[in-house]
Amino acid sequence: MATNKNTSKNTAKNTAKGDKTMATKSNEKKAQKTDPKKFAELANIRVPKALRILKSISTLSDKERYEYTDEQTVAILTALKNAVDEVAQCFENGGKKDEETFRI
Repeated sequence: MATNKNTSKNTAKNTAKGDKTMATKSNEKKAQKTDPKKFAELANIRVPKALRILKSISTLSDKERYEYTDEQTVAILTALKNAVDEVAQCFENGGKKDEETFRI
């Protein structure tokens, strides 16, 4: 039985070491730049998604279906404009900004 306990302990230690190695490799991959094809691939997926979502937000403007205030309209448009400005700033600076959540 002592052998089984030792084997279990060694396996646990090796697994922990392996996890650290894998985490390090994962971090290294994140630090590396991807090729331009990957950027284009992701942009071709994400931009159309964002445009579809914006179109769905624009359907909220239908006064026959929804009732809303001018303040709510201003809040939505301000949040969207700020988000676009942040995206533009990220591309200009090559960095990120903190995410903010929107609530009316």
